[in-house]
Amino acid sequence: MADNYFGAILVNVTSMELSIVNLKTGQQAERVKSPVAIGENIYNHEDIGLQTVADAAEALRGFLQIIKDYGVTNYKVWGSQALSAAPNADFIADQLYVRTGLRIHWISLGRESLVRNEAIALHFADYPKLVKHHMAIIGLNSGSTTFSFFNHQQLLASHNMKLGPTRIKEVLQNLRSTAPNPIAVLDDYINSKVDDFYRFVPDDLQDVDNQVILIGATPLNNYFIPKDATSFTLSLKKFREFSDEVQNASDQFLMERLNLTEESIGLVLPEVLLIQKLLTAVHAQQVHLVNLNVSDGLTTDRRISEGYIKENFNDQIIGAAHALADRYQVEPQHMALVEHFSLHLFDQLKSLHHLQARDRLLLQVAAIVHDIGGYIDTHEHYLHSDYVLKQSELLGLSTEEMQIVAAVSRYHSSRTPGGELAHFRQLSADKRLTVAKLAAILRVADALDDAHQQTIERISVSVKTTQVVITAFSDDDLALIQWAFNFKADFFTDVFGLQPVLKQRRVHK
Repeated sequence: MADNYFGAILVNVTSMELSIVNLKTGQQAERVKSPVAIGENIYNHEDIGLQTVADAAEALRGFLQIIKDYGVTNYKVWGSQALSAAPNADFIADQLYVRTGLRIHWISLGRESLVRNEAIALHFADYPKLVKHHMAIIGLNSGSTTFSFFNHQQLLASHNMKLGPTRIKEVLQNLRSTAPNPIAVLDDYINSKVDDFYRFVPDDLQDVDNQVILIGATPLNNYFIPKDATSFTLSLKKFREFSDEVQNASDQFLMERLNLTEESIGLVLPEVLLIQKLLTAVHAQQVHLVNLNVSDGLTTDRRISEGYIKENFNDQIIGAAHALADRYQVEPQHMALVEHFSLHLFDQLKSLHHLQARDRLLLQVAAIVHDIGGYIDTHEHYLHSDYVLKQSELLGLSTEEMQIVAAVSRYHSSRTPGGELAHFRQLSADKRLTVAKLAAILRVADALDDAHQQTIERISVSVKTTQVVITAFSDDDLALIQWAFNFKADFFTDVFGLQPVLKQRRVHK
């Protein structure tokens, strides 16, 4: 029976958590939380200390014993994106591996956001009703805040803001020793940061009223959500009353009222002030507190990946890619045609590339965002695309997957990733080969609309002994496209060992 169970361990900045779930039923068998704050000082750019590592190793050994007691053999350890930013994060991960045998896998902020969205969609009863209208999911992490905007069951935009309760707590500690009215200054600080970030939200979403699903708000969850429930709908009036109470109460009173430890009480005021501003920024109509977190998302995602849940959330990844392309004003008609041609080529060339469904998704994302560098400068825009993508978080993609998308986008134009693949030494040899295959396909697809005129209605693909024949259905003069195709197809030949050939067939003879 233990074969159906999965253990997820999440090592976060402020705590560590183990969740054991029956993958078949979704029932949680065990949930244990350790208060070890392994990265409490990382936002001051301080190393994680030796004693903290020892405490974390002891907690992990305790988690491992619980896992063994349940007879669970399927388990994994993740470290949060915030923790991975510590100056000595990789050293600490190795030290914990030596002491416990548990290897930490860093999870990107974009991946954290998607798995939490998955948990909400599948475990929050009101989600199907709310997502039909304008809705925002706001997730609080120690040092960041994530936003996902929905309407008509579609993701409209996803953004990450590098501002969270732990970061704000450190600012407050500094203000209390330097400012005569620290709370007022802190409130102004939060307002300025949120306002500066929120201007990057699409214009058509900035003035929209939203139903808000709020996750990660521990003080509110502890105060409002009943013991046997996982959610609570909170009016703005009730929240304002709670906020006023927090700002005027003593720490001892709040510890008893909110069931919090002495170590975590310092986060309450920063968190409440941040939430107060966020609800104003998104024009919240109502707040739905949901007591689900990244750990719940990780176990939910494992149930999906192992086939216990027949759901697919790739549409949110694609929606986030389109939102990123919109932000950088990518020309939509060219983007749509390259996306269509890329996927058609991928599907028809399976016998050549032997890639997986996830690789197809990465190709689709790259086809959507490959021209974002043109926002900076059309000259060598592919280099700008590479840079922007490597600095971006995209909902649902890991850091490695973003590196792959950036690399494929870099090589969609005139350059080829032959010797330059050394530029991506952080990718394994297998992943560099994946980059080459996806880039070769994207280059051909991009060449088929090189003039950005959408002169080709559709294509068909035929794999021959020494050639890949691509037939373009068009009544237009394809001289420029033929020239671009011949130039960009050489790399396809290098990768796959077959020569792409472009033929034209008239649609109206």
